[in-house]
Amino acid sequence: MLYYKSKDNERFEEYKWVKIMLPLLRFFLGTTLAFLLLGPVLKYSGYITQKPIIALVIDDSKSLIQGETSLEQIKQSVSQLQNSLSEKYDVDIVSFSNIAQFATIDKLTASGTETNLSQVLRYTTEQYVNQNLGGVVLVSDGIYNAGSNPSFNAENYKVPIYSIGIGDTTVYADLAVSNVLHNSLAYLGNEFPLQIEVKASKLKGKQANMQVLLNGRTIQQKSLIISKEAFYFETDVIAKAQKLGQNKVEVRLTTFENEKNKENNTYIFYVEVIDGKKKVAIWADAPHPDLGMLRSSINNNKNYDATISLGNYKVESDFDLVVLHNWFSTSAQLVLYEKLKASGIPILLIIGDDFNSRFFNQGSQDIKFNASGRGRNSALPLVNGNFEYFEVDRSLASNIKKWPPLRAAFGKFKGYQPSDVLLYQQIGSVKTKEPLILLSARRRFRLGIVSGTGIWQWRLADFEQNESQDQVNDLVGKMVQYLAVKEEKKLLKVYASAKQYGVGEDVTLLGELYNQSLDPISGQEINIQLKNEEGEVYKHIMSASGNQYRLILQSLGPGVYQFTAKATVGGVPLLDRGYFTVVGQQKELVDLTADFNLLRQLSYSTGGIFAPFSDVNVIGQNLLLSKNIKSVIEEETKLEDLIKFQWVFWLLLSLLCIEWFVRKWAGGY
Repeated sequence: MLYYKSKDNERFEEYKWVKIMLPLLRFFLGTTLAFLLLGPVLKYSGYITQKPIIALVIDDSKSLIQGETSLEQIKQSVSQLQNSLSEKYDVDIVSFSNIAQFATIDKLTASGTETNLSQVLRYTTEQYVNQNLGGVVLVSDGIYNAGSNPSFNAENYKVPIYSIGIGDTTVYADLAVSNVLHNSLAYLGNEFPLQIEVKASKLKGKQANMQVLLNGRTIQQKSLIISKEAFYFETDVIAKAQKLGQNKVEVRLTTFENEKNKENNTYIFYVEVIDGKKKVAIWADAPHPDLGMLRSSINNNKNYDATISLGNYKVESDFDLVVLHNWFSTSAQLVLYEKLKASGIPILLIIGDDFNSRFFNQGSQDIKFNASGRGRNSALPLVNGNFEYFEVDRSLASNIKKWPPLRAAFGKFKGYQPSDVLLYQQIGSVKTKEPLILLSARRRFRLGIVSGTGIWQWRLADFEQNESQDQVNDLVGKMVQYLAVKEEKKLLKVYASAKQYGVGEDVTLLGELYNQSLDPISGQEINIQLKNEEGEVYKHIMSASGNQYRLILQSLGPGVYQFTAKATVGGVPLLDRGYFTVVGQQKELVDLTADFNLLRQLSYSTGGIFAPFSDVNVIGQNLLLSKNIKSVIEEETKLEDLIKFQWVFWLLLSLLCIEWFVRKWAGGY
């Protein structure tokens, strides 16, 4: 309408259609722009064809290559099977031993320390929820030594399992220590029991000797008469803890010449002897499910004794750690916190609904919290890959992602280092850089902060996922182990990230170096001398990682290792010592008789077939000819912002260009 009232209206008197067209063009342009400001979304649908997925599940444990089949033969056959199936299916490879993970053929090592078939079957179904999983091809010897019976998992399996059996099913003459039940911890001066299980096959009438040694000294000997072809014997032995630290226990059996597997005639393990339990106090003003969960997880480690107090708090010097649940609601709680800190007692703080950041920020710690109102967030856990204080293995990191959210305080922390953060917060699908759990060691004081309540749900989720609570116990145990170290005024401290490792695992040594003012020093050399049980000494140098030093040791054999750390600060020589243990891969060597009957049962109960490794092509042909495994056509709906489409830009540009051209043509310029 403005065009009709403009002073230039008379210019277009002879072109009346121009007087109508120009306002319309401007109207359409303005209307389109106004509409786009509303953020319209375009919904459109289409159809996609999803090819069936075949999961090649490969046993990567050590027992798989103890027979005549080599790792290279397994890789070659699996590669050929993958290539042939790729003509019709999408093929993924999942390797497993103690944990399951996606892999490639070149990553197979056959060096796993145990076999958990039930876990990998459960893992495979979880990874392909709402996807067109057509079948599972299981390549294994059928021997499992961890987890539950995989037949229970197969009962509810919705896709066929095609089994390929590797190994020798022949029962040979064998005498083995099948298992030793024992505590991993004992107290100095106390007795600790061992329950030893021995089995024998095809050695009827033979006489064997069993010898039990503690730190190289024989504590018991027994003569065994093998009375039947399938022989089983169980006995109890009592040992006495007389030496602090790692104590080596050996069970040795007679080795007969006609035995094929002689590795299982000896069983070696270690028992740590300590002087007393570490005391952990859990303080709270009111009951909460988190309290029982924390006490149970902490007491799962026999080295700790956790107790709950609801009021009547008393600061005791023999506390190794105090957990403050839903703390800092009053100034009195701030006073108790400062008393603990002044006594050098490490603290784990769990922030609850009554948390008042004003009292917390009055504390003498470096970390502060800027609250944004009284709101709370549902914060999912997200592992920080740059966390340095202890190792979070891939299995644990993978499970943590599936744990439920905590009810976290709304605000921002400051005064911490990125490497202090164990878990970040994920709000919905948004990954934030706000800590969910952080562990700090500043000014000789160790402080852990969990920024929300609800960790009791993690224990339930862990059991639902893994039929155990080992993962959440492991996480809580590592946090407590790191925090429950009273800071001694040592200028050099070097310690292992764990007391015990398995063969093939990386061993991590961590170090801290301070000057006379107790300020951390980086960039100095820390020399490490590592000595094994044979007295061989290896020299290493720790490298600095921020204010912390780190040394990763690889390919260590089984045994107890002692290390001596040396450094010089201001001309003063400093010294620290420690030890750790590497435990051998005995589980995989106890039983080497392949169990094809179990593999057949898994296949037949799910509608699949079984084939020995020599007939691996039978599995491939059966899958390629199968008419039951089909592609799925699915409707795909997408939502897209209208403003993102290029044609909208060209439409607006065209309206402007047409208006300019018409005005130019009609003499408007």
